[in-house]
Amino acid sequence: MNKNSLYALALAALTFAACSDDDDNNTPQISPVTPSTSALVLNTGNWGGNDASIMRLDITTHTITGDLYMAANDEALGDLAQDIIKYGSKYYVTVTGSSKLVVLDKDMKIVKTIQFMNGETPTQPRDMASANGKVYVTAYDGCITRIDTTSLDITGTVEVGDHPEALSYANGKLYANISGYGAGNTVAVVDEKTFTKKKDITVLLNPYTESVVADDGNVYIVSNGNYAGSPGLAPEDYVYGTVQCIDTKTDEVSEVCRGTFIATYNNKLYVLYSEYYMPDTKKAFVYDIATKQESTLTDINQFISPAGINIDPTRGDIYVFDSAWGSPATIYGPIKADGTIENKVSAGFATVKMLFE
Repeated sequence: MNKNSLYALALAALTFAACSDDDDNNTPQISPVTPSTSALVLNTGNWGGNDASIMRLDITTHTITGDLYMAANDEALGDLAQDIIKYGSKYYVTVTGSSKLVVLDKDMKIVKTIQFMNGETPTQPRDMASANGKVYVTAYDGCITRIDTTSLDITGTVEVGDHPEALSYANGKLYANISGYGAGNTVAVVDEKTFTKKKDITVLLNPYTESVVADDGNVYIVSNGNYAGSPGLAPEDYVYGTVQCIDTKTDEVSEVCRGTFIATYNNKLYVLYSEYYMPDTKKAFVYDIATKQESTLTDINQFISPAGINIDPTRGDIYVFDSAWGSPATIYGPIKADGTIENKVSAGFATVKMLFE
């Protein structure tokens, strides 16, 4: 069974490597950090509903638009959107149920639609990472697909394992969670330059949709385990949802803490944890990577069904998605240092990601 799935900090005087708006020049440019003014909100939609959507949240007025994709293209985005990233001047959106990746311009108009098919069989693209002028996409055919961001052509695929999910790029390597549709226990490592699989790393059961790169350069993933507390499962057999660290220099794995959804900012992990069948496990906390100490983030009981957490990388503001069954998701945030929630807005069905701009 798969489930999808605060501190307001002063802006530091930092710079970061940002991609040029000219996609023909894939060399990252150094740009000053500008505080985000909005965020694109990707909503998965209902299974079979063809109602995935992209909205825009104004983070200064706390207002949200309708479906930008529908307005720009006069068609629905599709069935079960999964991920959105920006590279150069273009946006890339995977739509799993419709088995496609859509490339969009700044106005959300379609630049190109790339169908993910193996002959007549849909291969269902999932999560993405970008590096060196390429976008990499996991898909349920067991492969990572490479897309050139200049030509927008598929330039290669590499087999990595059964039902790959979340994907991260760090230290010249791609790290793909191999969920095995709940039965997997590995992360595949692919050399980005040669685009060849190097090895599998053993992790806890069911690494799924959470994978982030923290300030220490390491990859942090969540294994969902076997949903501890499930009827018929003996306590001694429980495998809890667990955050793990992959050292990208050695590819060694260590357990960090229990968790379900994670985000990272300022060398900290922001964690939502809840075992579906064990309501008493619910908590939201901050894990300091340097000190290995936990502190309370907010009262997780404020949410009906927390389904994700994102952080504005320019402001440090934290947002939590709450996706109650059968209702549009609610986005809570920013969340203040004392754990109180500043605002909330209603989004589409099953919000899965915010992309801050």
